[in-house]
Amino acid sequence: MIEVKNLSYVYSPKTPFTKQALFGVDLNIQEGDFFGIIGSTGAGKSTLVSHFNALTRVQKKSGTVIVDGMDLSQKKLDYRKLRATVGMVFQYPEHQLFDDTVLSDVMFGPKNLGLPADEQRSRAREAIELVGLDFDEIAERSPFELSGGQKRRVALAGVLAMAPKVLVLDEPTAGLDPKAKRAIMDLIVKVKSVCKTIVMISHNMDEIAEYCNKIAVLDSGRVVGTFTPRELFGSKDMLDKGHIALPLVTQIAAGLNSRGVQIDHAILTEDELVEAILAARELSGGDR
Repeated sequence: MIEVKNLSYVYSPKTPFTKQALFGVDLNIQEGDFFGIIGSTGAGKSTLVSHFNALTRVQKKSGTVIVDGMDLSQKKLDYRKLRATVGMVFQYPEHQLFDDTVLSDVMFGPKNLGLPADEQRSRAREAIELVGLDFDEIAERSPFELSGGQKRRVALAGVLAMAPKVLVLDEPTAGLDPKAKRAIMDLIVKVKSVCKTIVMISHNMDEIAEYCNKIAVLDSGRVVGTFTPRELFGSKDMLDKGHIALPLVTQIAAGLNSRGVQIDHAILTEDELVEAILAARELSGGDR
């Protein structure tokens, strides 16, 4: 679905402010992946994913990015087709809202695709309902009157109305409390039923461990490697090298082990932790 070959990128080339953000990045994201991208601030994560729908253009002789068969290193691009293929949801997407009503805001993408008015509305209704909002109740309201969680859902609906094949999420739960974070991640799982391939940047290792099937680690503009969650979080060397924290549930499991509760060290999700604690309690006769 997305193939990145030897991609480099330099900000402000040939000026005193030159800064290289990416160095020879290779990456393969397959259809159906829930692909996580992690790394410290300034590692190049956002610069990398902004290439996927040509918000950032591939610089001359600086590698290639191929998305669903489209070579984005070519001068002439079908931007309409590309933007309909890869949907981008930025950090704090509610800041992307701009129109007078929720309906017109969500219809903006389909309108730019040149779709008939009735299809624009139909897509908007489907997207608004997909993100868990009542179309009839919310369609004619101003997006700026909504709660923070509703705004984030409307912003996501605006991208989904484009019917993208790939959804790129940059820190989708940033700034949310734990309950709201869980609600957004549950929503993203639901969205994956219609948008099969998801790429997610996150600093939240619990989300990365629970939802992603593959994880690319970036460090100073380079891909250190691509791993499954168990490969990554089971490798102390990789965690130390990438300055990566263990998921909180894995830390809790380790803490319980150190206190004599015999449970698996390779716990990666809340459900696994609960099951392991219940199993340990049963083995101990239910007294601990």
